Amino acid sequence: MTNQFNQPAPAHQPNGQPSQPTTPIVYPNGPANPTGIPTNNPAIQQPKPHKKTSKLAIFAIIVAAVFLLTTFLGMNSWSMLVFFALLPVLLSGFSLYVTRKDGKVQGRILAWVAVGITAVALIIGGVGIVRAGAKSATDDAAFKESMKVTCKAYSWPSSDLVAQLPQPQSATGKIESESSSLFSISVCDTDSTAYTAYVKALQDKGFTVDYSKSDEAFTAKNAAGYSVHASVNEYNTDVMDISIYPPEESSDSSNSSTDDSTASDDSANTDSNASSSLSESDFKTAMDSYEKTMNDYVDFMNKYNSEGHPVSMLADYAKWTKQYSDMVQKFDAVDDGSLTDEELQYYIEVQTRVNQKLSTISSN
Repeated sequence: MTNQFNQPAPAHQPNGQPSQPTTPIVYPNGPANPTGIPTNNPAIQQPKPHKKTSKLAIFAIIVAAVFLLTTFLGMNSWSMLVFFALLPVLLSGFSLYVTRKDGKVQGRILAWVAVGITAVALIIGGVGIVRAGAKSATDDAAFKESMKVTCKAYSWPSSDLVAQLPQPQSATGKIESESSSLFSISVCDTDSTAYTAYVKALQDKGFTVDYSKSDEAFTAKNAAGYSVHASVNEYNTDVMDISIYPPEESSDSSNSSTDDSTASDDSANTDSNASSSLSESDFKTAMDSYEKTMNDYVDFMNKYNSEGHPVSMLADYAKWTKQYSDMVQKFDAVDDGSLTDEELQYYIEVQTRVNQKLSTISSN
């Protein structure tokens, strides 16, 4: 029987009710979809493809570990720490990105390990720089403290050597050395005006031979061959250093008298001179280190000023600070209480060259 639209009528059961559609039977070992009709059942999912481990994450761990070892060796400045940290930080960040949940590779844990190692290295490097800076500041303060002049009243000597000098206006200071071959004094309460006046007094006294003059140092000889050095003390305010030593002929005369000694005295003098030579050698090494350190400082400051104070030169300054610290240690090893006249004379010569070098620093 057909309805008015020529469609077959649903089958009826004997009681006159339409029959229910049959449900396909799914057997336990049978196919999941025996009808062959596609289904969108969410319970049925395809297996996910296996992801490869990120090589970038592994490489980031290696670089971070090398960075960590470098910080244990010591960092001299913050700029150096940033320079060495740049690569491990970038690699760790990219590793986190490529190992994200929807990324093509796995290894998220490895990426976080690289981040952790980098963070630890940054902390260790930062602590090391802070400690090094504190130690450098302490060493610098100790050095400046050791260079302070104790100002007190002094008596102007009346020796032939000192008689070559005009007496300073100030009566306070400290006599550093007094002998027949060297006289050295630090005069307090001497500002720039008083220093300039004393340099003029030296020139009026006849110290005009082979002279060198600046706002902070003056060296010259007189017609008799006496050498003088006057300079502004860089570690004390309103302090002037004056040193004078006799002509070189006096040392030649001393040497000729030494040649007339007996053989036994020569043997004793040989042992004494050997000990003195060792001390002089240590002192000369320290002074040479001091002169080189100060020359490097002047070169650094001139370059720093001429290039507009670039931050990139902080690493160079940190290297110079380390060099300065090593120089101070060399001076600490020298027994400055037993310096010979020759050693003190060498100190004056080096200090003169250093002062002249410092006067070339540009003020730009």
